[in-house]
Amino acid sequence: MHRLFWRPLSTAVAALAALAGALPAAAAPLVDRPILIAHRGASGYLPEHTMEAYRLAVSMGADFIEPDLFLTADGVAVARHDRNLNATTNAGSVNIDSLSWAQVQALEARSRGTTGYATPGGSPYYDGSELFRVPSFVEVLDYVHGLYQDSGRIVGVYPEVKTISGNASYNLAIADAMLAALNDPRYDGFFDGSRGNVFLQSFDQSVVQYLNTRTELPLVFLTSCPGTAAAAATVRSFADGIGVSSAGASQACIDRAHDAGLLVHVYTLTDVASQYELYYGRGVDGIFGNHPDVGVGVRDALFPSTPVPEPASWALFAAGATGLAAWRRRRAA
Repeated sequence: MHRLFWRPLSTAVAALAALAGALPAAAAPLVDRPILIAHRGASGYLPEHTMEAYRLAVSMGADFIEPDLFLTADGVAVARHDRNLNATTNAGSVNIDSLSWAQVQALEARSRGTTGYATPGGSPYYDGSELFRVPSFVEVLDYVHGLYQDSGRIVGVYPEVKTISGNASYNLAIADAMLAALNDPRYDGFFDGSRGNVFLQSFDQSVVQYLNTRTELPLVFLTSCPGTAAAAATVRSFADGIGVSSAGASQACIDRAHDAGLLVHVYTLTDVASQYELYYGRGVDGIFGNHPDVGVGVRDALFPSTPVPEPASWALFAAGATGLAAWRRRRAA
């Protein structure tokens, strides 16, 4: 494997060194400019996986929004992180796969309120009186596609296939539903990968390998850092990148993955700017953040963007910014 057309951006590295001189020497990402992924939307400010949280993240400049996906009992892909709805809705202790889409639509979405997530009154955007709903994946895609149609702005989607242990057929059904939605003709190829605006992810290796046989969209395996070059090469045979926890994202981890041609996306940071500086300084290719304004602010200071193009040029701009649009991984033999 090799890095294809990726190259470090020398001006960005120079800016990083100037602004973070107290940090170790900066490493270069594989892409020209790292991305900021809004983790479950702007989940540090509003209840996670709601349209309001996604819209706020976009207004804060996030490059991608991340919907985690489960299927309802009648096969609708919906944006939830937990199978059990107790922590993030008013449903009580019930599993999302036991409810129909109509039943899910009647629920009220709430913040889990744990460290790093929105709490009523603890966020300038959220006082606890607002009413939030659980969106379907199609609603998320409609929003992003509509944004492009209305303004020319390209915001990426980074869906995660969630899984139920021991239920492979259900897990793969989520993957199929995700691909079917992205390939819907009404989007006219907007999510076909040519604009560098889609990543697909899962913690389940079998799901990622399954997706590898069914799509050319970039795949990210959520995993611990590969411990050897051989392990990294194995991941590279079925995925384009790894998603690793910030605790495991050492410089050695990032360098080893990059040497294998793997992108490295780190999760999950909150509102501490110095943490974003640290991982951008290590050369990561993207960061999941609950507070997109903080992550975008640090990223933009360290990796200044080119002037914003006219709307007609947004697709080319996005492709160059991510360095992914023309890339197709080599499949395992």
